[in-house]
Amino acid sequence: MSKIPHHISVYRPSRYLKSGLRLVTLIALSLVGSLHVEADIGPVINEATEKMISEGYYQLENGDADSALSLFQNALKDNSDNLAALLGTAMIYAERADHTKAFDSYDSIVKQYPQHAFAWNGRGLAAYNLEDFDTALSSFQNAVADKPVNGFFYESIAWTRLCRGEFAEAADSAKIATLMYSRKGEQSVYPLLIAYFAYLESGQIKDAKQTLAYAVRNVSAFEWPAPVINYLTEKIDSSELIASVMNTAEETEAHVYIGLLLKHKGQTGEAKKHLDWVSQHGDERVFEYTLARAINLRGSIAAVIE
Repeated sequence: MSKIPHHISVYRPSRYLKSGLRLVTLIALSLVGSLHVEADIGPVINEATEKMISEGYYQLENGDADSALSLFQNALKDNSDNLAALLGTAMIYAERADHTKAFDSYDSIVKQYPQHAFAWNGRGLAAYNLEDFDTALSSFQNAVADKPVNGFFYESIAWTRLCRGEFAEAADSAKIATLMYSRKGEQSVYPLLIAYFAYLESGQIKDAKQTLAYAVRNVSAFEWPAPVINYLTEKIDSSELIASVMNTAEETEAHVYIGLLLKHKGQTGEAKKHLDWVSQHGDERVFEYTLARAINLRGSIAAVIE
C-alpha cells in the first residue's frame, strides 16, 4: 500500500498521493484564507505573501513542483513560521522521496505546532522511509494523540509495528485503522492484509482465517489488491498474481505478499527470493518495500546471532 497519504507520501501515487495531495492542498489553502486565525497559522501574513502561497499551491496542483517550492521558500523568507508554506515545502520533499529533507521539514512544523497531526504523520512517514522505526512509531503515535477519525494514521502505525516484529500490536492497530476508515465512509483492504499476516506470524490461525474471509467480502473484485486476496485464498497461483500487476508498485506488493506467505509455510528459501527482489528492485513508494527490507534485516541479524 502506498505511503502517500491521502497520503502525501511514504509515498504511494497510485492510491493516495493524488487524492491526499489535493486534500492537503485544500487544507493548506484554507489556512491561507483564514488570515485572522492566528492560533492556526502564526503571525498574520501580508497580502503579497498570501498570493505567493496561493500561487505555490496552484503550481503544485498543476504539477510544477519546482515553481511551487520556490514560491514557498520565498514566502518563508518573509515569515519562517508560516504553516501553509512549511506544509507545502514538506509535501514537495515527501513527493520527491527526499526523505531526510521531508523529515526535517515536518520536524520543524511539529516543533512550532506540536498538535499538528498531519505533520506528525508526515514526520513518521519520512522516518519510516529512512527505516528509523522508533522515530516513525513515536511520530505516528503523536499523530493519533487526540484520537482522530483517520484510518491512514492508524494504518501507518500498523505497518511500523509489523516492521518491528510486534505482531499483536500490528494486528490491533490494523483493526483500529479498519474501524476508522469505516467511520469516514472509506475502505481499505490493506489493514486487513496487515492483520492477516500479523496473526499468522503470532500463530493465531483462526483469527487470520476470519480476517481473510472479511477481506474477501470487502475487496473490490476489479481493483488492486483483489489479485492479492485471490492469491491468498488460492484462487490463483503466484505466477498469475505477478502477471496481474499493472505497475511497479503493484509488482512490489505482489512479491512481498508471496514472500510473506511462503515464509509462513516454511519455504524460507523461496520466500527470500521474493523479498530480496523487492529490496533490490522494488518501488520504495509503497509500505511493503520497507517491510521487505525490515524482514531481510531481521533475518540477517538472526543468522549472525546463530
